[in-house]
Amino acid sequence: MRTLRALVFNVLFFGGTAILCLSLLPLMLFGRKANQFVGHVWCRLVQFMLRYSVGMRRRFTGLENLPEGPCILVAKHQSAWETLTFHTVVPDPAYILKKELTKIPVFGQFLTLSGQIAVDRSAGASALKDMIKGAAKALKENRQVIIFPEGTRTPPGSSQPYHPGIYALYKAFPETKVIPVALNSGMFWGRHSFMKYGGLVTMEFMKPIEPGLDRKTFMNEVKERIDNRTKELESEAQKEFHLPMLTSDDIEARQDSAS
Repeated sequence: MRTLRALVFNVLFFGGTAILCLSLLPLMLFGRKANQFVGHVWCRLVQFMLRYSVGMRRRFTGLENLPEGPCILVAKHQSAWETLTFHTVVPDPAYILKKELTKIPVFGQFLTLSGQIAVDRSAGASALKDMIKGAAKALKENRQVIIFPEGTRTPPGSSQPYHPGIYALYKAFPETKVIPVALNSGMFWGRHSFMKYGGLVTMEFMKPIEPGLDRKTFMNEVKERIDNRTKELESEAQKEFHLPMLTSDDIEARQDSAS
């Protein structure tokens, strides 16, 4: 039954995305907010599909830590789920994302026109300057800047080094609150995974990072707070919903057994 429900979602997801993008093409002509509206509609549509096809619901904690207006959200990245979900939590998100995504036909144009912050990761120092410039513009527009410091999706039970771009944002905008965000979405919707599992995905907004920290202290504080809370949320989800937990160790063990 889980496989059938996952199949239904995948068909709806890819088919619905294509139909929505094509049907809303005229909105590209009406500026950033109109294109951002497309993002809101798409994300809410996918959340609806998840709820009624595979039974995947969501739970937010720590919403009281979200300020009104601009902020910087530093989030764990395990799944496509959180890239959809922020659109339904904060009013005007500006994602820092890899430039390659803007080259996807139609979808990429919506990303660009909605004011997302595309960064060419191969450009070195100039990429960091572009990110700061884009973030400055977004924050001035009263938006919420979202960055995934690991730079890629990581499976539950694993962690990658956090890129120093988050400290650059912290230092460049000392008056802006930096909010760490933990989640357990990878337990329900894994990277490159056909399967989607029902249950309650948790996203937790933690207290802002103290201003004025040096680089080493800041990087350690952000990573420890996000990673430690994420591990707790993963364990809670596994016990509550009896989910398979595919960690990095599990992947290596399967590869060894297959060789």
